[in-house]
Amino acid sequence: MPTQSESLAAVRGTSPKVLQLLRKRLRQLLRVTLILASCLALAATALAIWRLTSLNGLPDIGDPFDVAAFRAFSVPDDHNAFTYFRRASAKVTPTRGTVGEHGADPAESKFSWSIARPMWRAWAGENGEALELFLQGAEQPDAANPAGDPTADVYHLSLITLAMLEASRRQESGDTAGAWDCYRSVLRTITHFRRRGSTLQRGCARQASRDMQRRLAEWAAEPRTTIPQLHTALEFVLENVPDPDWDLFAVKYGYLELMGALERPRTPSAQREIEGEWTFRLGDMSLSPEVVGRLEAARSFLLREPERSRRVLRLLCANYLAHVESRERPPRRPAVLAMCSYLDSSIPITKRKIGVPLYPVSLEAPAGARALPPQEVAGWLVATLDAKLRLISGYDEWLPPVRARDWRTVADRRAHRDLVIMLATEIYRRERGSLPPSEEALVGTYLKRLPDDGSTNLADETTPIVE
Repeated sequence: MPTQSESLAAVRGTSPKVLQLLRKRLRQLLRVTLILASCLALAATALAIWRLTSLNGLPDIGDPFDVAAFRAFSVPDDHNAFTYFRRASAKVTPTRGTVGEHGADPAESKFSWSIARPMWRAWAGENGEALELFLQGAEQPDAANPAGDPTADVYHLSLITLAMLEASRRQESGDTAGAWDCYRSVLRTITHFRRRGSTLQRGCARQASRDMQRRLAEWAAEPRTTIPQLHTALEFVLENVPDPDWDLFAVKYGYLELMGALERPRTPSAQREIEGEWTFRLGDMSLSPEVVGRLEAARSFLLREPERSRRVLRLLCANYLAHVESRERPPRRPAVLAMCSYLDSSIPITKRKIGVPLYPVSLEAPAGARALPPQEVAGWLVATLDAKLRLISGYDEWLPPVRARDWRTVADRRAHRDLVIMLATEIYRRERGSLPPSEEALVGTYLKRLPDDGSTNLADETTPIVE
């Protein structure tokens, strides 16, 4: 006769062996679940500890200069070149059927009146009032963006185009003195942008410098340009030699721009251009943009961005300020280069690199510059996300030139040196009937010394690299 349990099992259709097996499997499942939960807890704890300690060794030195004092710098409107430039920019009218800021495309117009399209000549004629304001502004003693705000940009290639077209018109009509007045205003504007401008304005100065070299060389070679006019031009260019104080201002201004940029979210399109398309595929399936966004957010969270980048940029700025403030002659070469890789969107699957220099720091430098050795700062920089993205995708003008072939060198000492040598050479040719045998022959009569081209401040093959 069956027992009660056997009767129940028979009624329920489950044998004791099956029940034992189910209990065994349940115990195994509980053990596996416990082990997985423990592993997940350990992993989470390890990640939390790693995140909390991930910035150990990266000090937060705070702002490397008095930001409030820097922002307090201002220039009265009636003596502020940028105030005039803003007024002039507001009056510039666009041309019809063209592309470019206010319709002024320097590559299209070539700044030459005789070859300019009729619409460009008409555009120049319509903007006489804007040109007059620009010429007045260029002659002002100083410039400043409103209340030192690094977000207030004045981008005026259109106004520079107007001035260059007018200079060409005057030159072709024989008025070389009037042409020089326009060229002088452009040179003064380049000086204002280099001395007090934002990163964008300094880039505008670099672009204008390239065209100014060619236009002023043509003016100097013009037979109707007199020797006294050439001497006046040379004296003016020598008076506007790049000054270390300009670099100090640029470092501080660019730093505030970068710190402001860190507060804004990274643009996905800009990030893809730098890092490439970040996606995972399994056959025809791929992660959705939402999932990729969550993974990116998790990566930033674990790396403690943007705090990591914020600390690194403070150290980098302190290093640059100490380097410029030392005013050593010749200046020290970089102690190390941090090489940041990025994808060139114009050429598929092509990686390029931008070198970020860090300079030796003396024992007399401020404490912030001595907080970490340059090599360690470089190591932290290449491990950032936000700082690298900002430096590569919009603020590379803030970085000092690295090598002689660096395109940024044309915007500063090398551009100045080329203008000086060109004008002195033309005066020598006019007065002596032949070209000087060498640049050194200009020293004494025409120049006190040959201008510095900034090459002593560049890296060489012996400079260590951190990637």
